[in-house]
Amino acid sequence: MRPPLRRGPGARPWRRPPLLTPTLTPQQSQLQAHRLANLQVVQQARQLYAQRLKEAQARYPNSAGFQEHHLVPLYLGGAKSGATYRLPTAYHKAITQAFRERWAYGQERPAPDKLQLLLVQVYSQHPIPQLIGLQP
Repeated sequence: MRPPLRRGPGARPWRRPPLLTPTLTPQQSQLQAHRLANLQVVQQARQLYAQRLKEAQARYPNSAGFQEHHLVPLYLGGAKSGATYRLPTAYHKAITQAFRERWAYGQERPAPDKLQLLLVQVYSQHPIPQLIGLQP
């Protein structure tokens, strides 16, 4: 049996039943729109990865297997013990060529702001599959 309901000072606050169709707060609706935008970006990146992988396999038909790819290439100042991702060999060659086109071997290492811009340019055109939820 329940204790009697007290009213007045010292009483427990009365709890309202949950709404069946709650209204979102402005922050909740903003967060929901942000999540939807992120989902669309990830889906576009997955489609771009599939397209770039096919192009790389057509360009490098004898490249079978996988290679470890440094997120920041060593010749651009990346650490040897830095983050690596396992990529199909043909796709790894395509990413390497994209870096070489933008910053050739033999040049001095780019400044940090130029390096960041370079990484954004290359990885926006050649997404890393593990970072968009895919396994190569």
